[in-house]
Amino acid sequence: MPPRIGLLILLALSLSAQAQVYKWTDADGQVHYGSTPPPAAAQAPQTLDIPSQPTPAGGADNTRQMKRATQQLRELRAVNRGVPVSELDRPRTPRANKNEPVHIGYTDQMQIDNLNSEIRRLSSSSFGTRTSRAQEIRAAKDELRQIYRKYGIKP
Repeated sequence: MPPRIGLLILLALSLSAQAQVYKWTDADGQVHYGSTPPPAAAQAPQTLDIPSQPTPAGGADNTRQMKRATQQLRELRAVNRGVPVSELDRPRTPRANKNEPVHIGYTDQMQIDNLNSEIRRLSSSSFGTRTSRAQEIRAAKDELRQIYRKYGIKP
């Protein structure tokens, strides 16, 4: 094997074994990490050599971890509501008494929580234009109205 090919193979193997990460502090004291060299004005630049790990033969599969985390979240929500886990997904039944609280399904409750969080975030954000934020807030509120209508709740 010619020496150049051996050198190229050795270089390729050494590049795949480590990922180079740069750490630096900007003028405001904020610490940054990146795969590209820091800007010239960076304070205290460092090069971190982090060994990389190969991906398993079947690829990265975290489905089991995700299912376990979802189940743990459901159990926690059930405990917080004081109901068994099976109650989280019970079908909607008409309320005999108007004062009885409405049971909202688990996925819909998650969607409501996410939409309310998004509305709060957009309301306090300065990112984008005021018009674009207002449009996103209206869209989120429309989604909330659809979910509430599904359960017979007037927003």
